[in-house]
Amino acid sequence: MFNLISMTRLAASIAESMGVEAPEKADVSIPQVTDLVKNTLGGKADRVLIYNPDAIGMWLFQKYTKEFAPVMEKVQLTLPVATVMPSVTPVCFGTMYTGALPEVHGIQKYEKPVIKTDSLFDALARAGKKVALVAVDESSMALIFKGRDIDYYLMPYDGEAVDKALELIDQDNYDVIVVYNQEYDDVMHDTHPESEISYNAMLHQINFFAKLTDAVKEKWTSHDSLVVWATDHGIHTREDGHGDHGLYIEDDINITHFYGAYPKK
Repeated sequence: MFNLISMTRLAASIAESMGVEAPEKADVSIPQVTDLVKNTLGGKADRVLIYNPDAIGMWLFQKYTKEFAPVMEKVQLTLPVATVMPSVTPVCFGTMYTGALPEVHGIQKYEKPVIKTDSLFDALARAGKKVALVAVDESSMALIFKGRDIDYYLMPYDGEAVDKALELIDQDNYDVIVVYNQEYDDVMHDTHPESEISYNAMLHQINFFAKLTDAVKEKWTSHDSLVVWATDHGIHTREDGHGDHGLYIEDDINITHFYGAYPKK
Protein backbone atom coordinates (compact mmCIF):
# COMPACT_ATOMS: atom_id res chain seq x y z
CA MET A 1 0.00 0.00 0.00
CA PHE A 2 1.17 3.50 -0.80
CA ASN A 3 0.91 6.40 1.65
CA LEU A 4 -1.95 8.80 0.95
CA ILE A 5 -0.35 12.18 1.74
CA SER A 6 1.46 13.38 -1.36
CA MET A 7 4.80 15.15 -1.24
CA THR A 8 3.20 17.79 -3.48
CA ARG A 9 1.55 19.22 -0.35
CA LEU A 10 4.72 20.17 1.55
CA ALA A 11 5.41 23.51 -0.17
CA ALA A 12 1.96 24.93 0.58
CA SER A 13 2.14 23.60 4.14
CA ILE A 14 5.37 25.50 4.85
CA ALA A 15 4.09 28.63 3.11
CA GLU A 16 0.80 28.61 5.01
CA SER A 17 2.63 27.98 8.27
CA MET A 18 4.50 31.26 7.71
CA GLY A 19 1.51 33.24 6.47
CA VAL A 20 2.90 33.31 2.93
CA GLU A 21 1.13 32.60 -0.38
CA ALA A 22 1.95 29.14 -1.72
CA PRO A 23 3.90 28.64 -4.97
CA GLU A 24 1.71 29.13 -8.04
CA LYS A 25 1.36 25.46 -9.01
CA ALA A 26 1.45 23.98 -5.51
CA ASP A 27 -0.97 21.38 -4.22
CA VAL A 28 -3.01 22.17 -1.09
CA SER A 29 -1.47 22.23 2.38
CA ILE A 30 -1.57 19.39 4.90
CA PRO A 31 -4.13 20.17 7.67
CA GLN A 32 -2.14 18.33 10.34
CA VAL A 33 0.82 20.62 9.73
CA THR A 34 -1.13 23.85 9.76
CA ASP A 35 -3.06 22.68 12.84
CA LEU A 36 0.23 21.94 14.62
CA VAL A 37 1.44 25.46 13.92
CA LYS A 38 -1.86 27.02 14.93
CA ASN A 39 -2.25 25.02 18.13
CA THR A 40 1.39 25.15 19.26
CA LEU A 41 2.56 28.52 17.98
CA GLY A 42 -0.76 30.35 18.15
CA GLY A 43 -0.88 31.30 14.50
CA LYS A 44 2.24 31.07 12.39
CA ALA A 45 5.96 30.38 12.49
CA ASP A 46 8.44 33.20 11.92
CA ARG A 47 11.44 30.85 11.73
CA VAL A 48 11.63 27.53 9.83
CA LEU A 49 14.41 24.95 9.60
CA ILE A 50 13.97 22.24 6.94
CA TYR A 51 16.39 19.31 7.02
CA ASN A 52 16.51 17.25 3.81
CA PRO A 53 18.31 13.92 4.32
CA ASP A 54 18.49 11.97 1.07
CA ALA A 55 16.87 8.52 0.68
CA ILE A 56 15.73 7.76 4.24
CA GLY A 57 12.79 5.52 3.34
CA MET A 58 9.83 4.80 5.60
CA TRP A 59 10.81 1.16 6.00
CA LEU A 60 14.06 2.26 7.64
CA PHE A 61 12.06 4.21 10.21
CA GLN A 62 9.75 1.23 10.75
CA LYS A 63 12.61 -1.25 11.13
CA TYR A 64 14.98 0.97 13.13
CA THR A 65 12.45 2.92 15.15
CA LYS A 66 14.63 2.93 18.26
CA GLU A 67 17.43 4.57 16.30
CA PHE A 68 15.05 7.36 15.26
CA ALA A 69 14.38 8.36 18.89
CA PRO A 70 16.55 11.51 18.56
CA VAL A 71 14.25 12.64 15.75
CA MET A 72 10.94 11.68 17.34
CA GLU A 73 11.71 13.37 20.65
CA LYS A 74 12.23 16.68 18.82
CA VAL A 75 8.86 16.71 17.02
CA GLN A 76 5.13 16.42 17.65
CA LEU A 77 3.99 15.21 14.24
CA THR A 78 5.00 12.16 12.22
CA LEU A 79 3.45 11.88 8.75
CA PRO A 80 3.43 8.99 6.23
CA VAL A 81 4.12 10.61 2.86
CA ALA A 82 4.23 9.35 -0.72
CA THR A 83 6.88 10.65 -3.08
CA VAL A 84 6.52 10.82 -6.88
CA MET A 85 7.73 8.91 -9.90
CA PRO A 86 10.37 8.44 -10.96
CA SER A 87 11.53 8.30 -7.34
CA VAL A 88 14.95 9.88 -7.90
CA THR A 89 16.44 12.88 -6.15
CA PRO A 90 16.02 15.84 -8.56
CA VAL A 91 12.49 14.75 -9.50
CA CYS A 92 11.44 14.43 -5.86
CA PHE A 93 13.01 17.63 -4.56
CA GLY A 94 11.65 19.47 -7.59
CA THR A 95 8.19 18.31 -6.53
CA MET A 96 8.76 18.97 -2.84
CA TYR A 97 9.67 22.62 -3.29
CA THR A 98 7.31 23.55 -6.15
CA GLY A 99 4.36 21.54 -4.85
CA ALA A 100 3.80 20.41 -8.44
CA LEU A 101 4.01 17.04 -10.17
CA PRO A 102 7.08 16.24 -12.30
CA GLU A 103 5.22 16.80 -15.56
CA VAL A 104 4.50 20.35 -14.35
CA HIS A 105 7.92 21.40 -12.99
CA GLY A 106 9.66 19.60 -15.84
CA ILE A 107 12.17 17.20 -14.30
CA GLN A 108 10.97 13.69 -15.15
CA LYS A 109 14.23 11.72 -15.00
CA TYR A 110 17.59 11.89 -13.26
CA GLU A 111 18.86 15.22 -14.56
CA LYS A 112 19.57 18.55 -12.89
CA PRO A 113 18.33 21.50 -14.97
CA VAL A 114 17.27 24.70 -13.26
CA ILE A 115 13.54 24.52 -12.54
CA LYS A 116 11.61 27.49 -13.92
CA THR A 117 8.34 26.69 -12.13
CA ASP A 118 7.47 28.89 -9.16
CA SER A 119 8.90 27.38 -5.98
CA LEU A 120 8.71 27.77 -2.22
CA PHE A 121 11.98 29.73 -2.43
CA ASP A 122 10.33 32.20 -4.82
CA ALA A 123 7.19 32.48 -2.70
CA LEU A 124 9.20 33.18 0.44
CA ALA A 125 11.35 35.79 -1.30
CA ARG A 126 8.24 37.57 -2.63
CA ALA A 127 6.95 37.79 0.92
CA GLY A 128 10.19 39.39 2.06
CA LYS A 129 11.51 36.35 3.87
CA LYS A 130 15.26 35.86 4.06
CA VAL A 131 16.18 32.30 3.04
CA ALA A 132 19.42 30.29 3.19
CA LEU A 133 19.94 27.07 1.22
CA VAL A 134 22.81 25.03 2.63
CA ALA A 135 23.64 22.06 0.42
CA VAL A 136 26.44 19.82 -0.75
CA ASP A 137 28.05 21.44 -3.80
CA GLU A 138 26.91 19.99 -7.15
CA SER A 139 24.03 18.13 -5.50
CA SER A 140 20.51 18.25 -6.92
CA MET A 141 19.44 20.83 -4.35
CA ALA A 142 22.47 22.97 -5.19
CA LEU A 143 21.62 22.99 -8.90
CA ILE A 144 17.89 22.75 -9.63
CA PHE A 145 16.89 25.85 -7.64
CA LYS A 146 19.68 28.16 -8.81
CA GLY A 147 18.95 31.81 -9.46
CA ARG A 148 16.43 32.42 -6.71
CA ASP A 149 16.50 35.52 -4.53
CA ILE A 150 18.01 33.59 -1.64
CA ASP A 151 21.50 32.99 -0.22
CA TYR A 152 23.36 29.82 -1.21
CA TYR A 153 25.97 28.07 0.93
CA LEU A 154 27.42 25.20 -1.10
CA MET A 155 29.67 23.01 1.01
CA PRO A 156 32.07 20.08 0.39
CA TYR A 157 29.93 17.49 2.20
CA ASP A 158 27.36 16.84 4.91
CA GLY A 159 29.40 17.76 7.97
CA GLU A 160 30.42 21.12 6.58
CA ALA A 161 26.82 21.81 5.55
CA VAL A 162 25.57 21.12 9.07
CA ASP A 163 28.35 23.24 10.59
CA LYS A 164 27.39 26.14 8.31
CA ALA A 165 23.72 25.73 9.22
CA LEU A 166 24.58 25.79 12.92
CA GLU A 167 26.51 29.00 12.34
CA LEU A 168 23.52 30.54 10.54
CA ILE A 169 21.13 29.46 13.29
CA ASP A 170 23.41 31.09 15.84
CA GLN A 171 23.56 34.34 13.85
CA ASP A 172 19.72 34.38 13.58
CA ASN A 173 19.60 36.42 10.38
CA TYR A 174 17.43 34.06 8.27
CA ASP A 175 13.72 33.37 8.41
CA VAL A 176 14.13 29.99 6.69
CA ILE A 177 17.16 27.69 6.57
CA VAL A 178 17.11 24.62 4.31
CA VAL A 179 19.82 21.99 4.82
CA TYR A 180 20.48 19.13 2.39
CA ASN A 181 22.57 16.02 3.30
CA GLN A 182 23.40 13.03 1.11
CA GLU A 183 25.73 10.55 2.87
CA TYR A 184 23.19 7.77 3.33
CA ASP A 185 22.18 7.85 -0.35
CA ASP A 186 25.82 7.82 -1.44
CA VAL A 187 26.94 4.86 0.64
CA MET A 188 23.85 2.68 0.18
CA HIS A 189 24.39 2.89 -3.60
CA ASP A 190 28.02 1.82 -3.10
CA THR A 191 27.10 -1.02 -0.71
CA HIS A 192 23.50 -1.89 0.25
CA PRO A 193 20.80 -0.18 2.34
CA GLU A 194 21.63 -2.06 5.55
CA SER A 195 25.38 -2.39 5.32
CA GLU A 196 27.36 -1.24 8.35
CA ILE A 197 28.47 1.91 6.56
CA SER A 198 24.88 2.65 5.44
CA TYR A 199 23.54 2.08 8.95
CA ASN A 200 26.15 4.49 10.34
CA ALA A 201 25.30 7.06 7.66
CA MET A 202 21.62 6.83 8.66
CA LEU A 203 22.65 7.51 12.27
CA HIS A 204 24.66 10.52 11.11
CA GLN A 205 21.57 12.01 9.42
CA ILE A 206 19.49 11.37 12.54
CA ASN A 207 22.06 12.95 14.83
CA PHE A 208 22.56 15.93 12.54
CA PHE A 209 18.82 16.67 12.71
CA ALA A 210 18.91 16.41 16.49
CA LYS A 211 21.91 18.75 16.62
CA LEU A 212 20.21 21.30 14.37
CA THR A 213 16.95 21.24 16.29
CA ASP A 214 18.78 21.59 19.61
CA ALA A 215 20.43 24.70 18.17
CA VAL A 216 17.01 26.06 17.12
CA LYS A 217 15.68 25.52 20.64
CA GLU A 218 18.70 27.26 22.17
CA LYS A 219 19.23 30.12 19.72
CA TRP A 220 15.77 30.98 18.39
CA THR A 221 14.07 31.50 21.76
CA SER A 222 12.59 34.85 20.67
CA HIS A 223 10.87 33.22 17.67
CA ASP A 224 8.01 30.82 17.00
CA SER A 225 9.88 28.10 15.13
CA LEU A 226 8.99 25.12 12.95
CA VAL A 227 11.49 22.31 12.30
CA VAL A 228 10.97 19.78 9.52
CA TRP A 229 12.62 16.49 8.53
CA ALA A 230 11.70 15.94 4.88
CA THR A 231 13.42 13.19 2.93
CA ASP A 232 12.92 12.80 -0.82
CA HIS A 233 12.41 9.08 -1.54
CA GLY A 234 12.98 5.59 -0.20
CA ILE A 235 15.29 2.77 -1.31
CA HIS A 236 15.35 -0.89 -2.21
CA THR A 237 18.00 -3.58 -2.71
CA ARG A 238 18.78 -4.71 -6.25
CA GLU A 239 19.44 -8.32 -7.19
CA ASP A 240 23.19 -7.60 -7.09
CA GLY A 241 22.85 -6.47 -3.46
CA HIS A 242 23.43 -2.76 -4.02
CA GLY A 243 20.99 -0.10 -2.90
CA ASP A 244 18.88 1.73 -5.47
CA HIS A 245 15.63 3.68 -5.98
CA GLY A 246 13.43 4.95 -8.77
CA LEU A 247 10.78 2.23 -8.91
CA TYR A 248 7.04 2.38 -8.26
CA ILE A 249 7.23 0.14 -5.20
CA GLU A 250 6.44 0.77 -1.55
CA ASP A 251 10.09 0.73 -0.48
CA ASP A 252 10.88 3.61 -2.86
CA ILE A 253 7.64 5.60 -2.67
CA ASN A 254 6.75 5.53 1.04
CA ILE A 255 8.65 7.98 3.21
CA THR A 256 8.17 9.63 6.60
CA HIS A 257 8.25 13.36 7.34
CA PHE A 258 8.51 14.86 10.80
CA TYR A 259 7.37 18.28 12.07
CA GLY A 260 8.16 20.00 15.35
CA ALA A 261 6.90 23.38 16.59
CA TYR A 262 8.72 25.39 19.27
CA PRO A 263 6.99 28.47 20.70
CA LYS A 264 9.10 31.45 21.67
CA LYS A 265 9.97 31.85 25.32
